[in-house]
Amino acid sequence: MDESKEAKRLPTAIVIVVALPILYLLSSGPVIGLAFWLRNATGWDGFYYIVLLYYPLIRLDHLNVISQYIQWWIEDVFHTVGPG
Repeated sequence: MDESKEAKRLPTAIVIVVALPILYLLSSGPVIGLAFWLRNATGWDGFYYIVLLYYPLIRLDHLNVISQYIQWWIEDVFHTVGPG
């Protein structure tokens, strides 16, 4: 009985390890874009703190695909600009 639970648990762990980074990457554009749009709509700078959650991705700006994806959400979807 315990062996079957362990056998089921391993694929679940693998799914989490694979899916979590993909969800993190895919959510970066909409979340950052929405935060920048809310900042421009309300004027409250606190919305920029969301960038801290995605700081590791922002530091990978040499990977042009990630920065273009985030930029697409910010400029083309939310029609806004980032800080600065």
